[in-house]
Amino acid sequence: MKKNQKNNIIVLVLLICVECMNVTLMFYEYPIYVVNKLKKIICPICDSMSFQKNFEDEIFPSINTKKDEIGLINNKISIKSKIGTISDADELILECEDTKDDSSKTNYNETNNSISFPDDNSVYNNEENLKTDTYEDSITNDNNSNDNNSNDNTNIDYKDNTGNDSINTFSFNNNGINYTREELADYDFLVANCYSIDSTTSVTKEELDTNVLLNKDLTVDISKDEYKVLIYHTHGSETFSDSRPGVSEDTVIGVGDELTRILEEDYGIKTYHDRTVYDMVDGKLDRSLAYDFASEGIDEILLENPSIEVVLDIHRDGVRDDVYLTRVIDGRKTAQIMFLNGVSRTNSNGDIDYLYNPNKIDNLSFSLQMHLKGKEMYGDLMRRIYIRGYCFNLDKMPRAALIEVGAQTNTVEEAKNAMIPLGAIIYRELTEK
Repeated sequence: MKKNQKNNIIVLVLLICVECMNVTLMFYEYPIYVVNKLKKIICPICDSMSFQKNFEDEIFPSINTKKDEIGLINNKISIKSKIGTISDADELILECEDTKDDSSKTNYNETNNSISFPDDNSVYNNEENLKTDTYEDSITNDNNSNDNNSNDNTNIDYKDNTGNDSINTFSFNNNGINYTREELADYDFLVANCYSIDSTTSVTKEELDTNVLLNKDLTVDISKDEYKVLIYHTHGSETFSDSRPGVSEDTVIGVGDELTRILEEDYGIKTYHDRTVYDMVDGKLDRSLAYDFASEGIDEILLENPSIEVVLDIHRDGVRDDVYLTRVIDGRKTAQIMFLNGVSRTNSNGDIDYLYNPNKIDNLSFSLQMHLKGKEMYGDLMRRIYIRGYCFNLDKMPRAALIEVGAQTNTVEEAKNAMIPLGAIIYRELTEK
């Protein structure tokens, strides 16, 4: 890092993406006083947010380097990694000169003469903090999505926990991502690779103890002719980029129809689909009480169908208009999938008693197990699990999940295509010990 004649700072940043191992050099020119006012950046190759090394809003031009050049780069850049491999580097430190500027003191480490770039998990939200839409600073290039997601998949036969052959074979993408139990037991590694925690809340190491979360048996008996899964939509009016006005099949309800069909026809899981639109009041969009209305509807359905053991709230996310959450799976453009958990805790108020969730740990286990199965099978089709401070009606069942399918910039077809991998993930989760 050097000062130029205008008293700005020229910043050379080396980034290593933990998803695709792309190594990128980025050059930035900043006045000294804004060095500490930083936001997220993304991988220009796979569009993951694995870095989250805060920078200003602009995504600057980058110079991509080959992985075999890392040794040369390391003469100038020091990389700290608990795992010790480039792909798992979870902390990047940039060697630099002391700017001796108070505004950057927060990030400047006088001991080793370096500047670190901490995570910034701030996420946009609206509708009185109840809307689950997240502002994703991951700008996905639609063309890159096709190039960076191989269609070369491996089909394997799968047996459920009864020993019987499954109805379908699963298509495993060669870009699948696997973590060892040792890696996942490291809280910092787990959060860096699997979670995005909203800046308004926090999650404890005890809550994300993988020795607990990954050892829970969340299988169910799907052999009986009775409802096992409930699908509903707190925000049933959510649409996509090409949705036709007034056509429910083009909303998240239509996406729920497709998931219901896949679970029943392909996997033999009897599924109850609640198509109620809970975020419309007197014909107008009103989400202020949507979770309350949905809670009442869920309770009634569960009372009438006590065999139900899985409750899924299907949404679509809300992002900038230039963000495209798309990957290619088996040759189909497919909306990315994200699980969301509420921990009933905010940084300002602490644990929220009136949102107490006795099923919180089971919910966290359910989403993490499905997220990891999804990464194993479909790689970065899975976005990181998003942690918010509220409850989102996840207290209804141990196996309850809120699932974001793409965003408003995705097409209806892309969202419905995502139900193919999601159905396979759910089936594995419910039948594989």
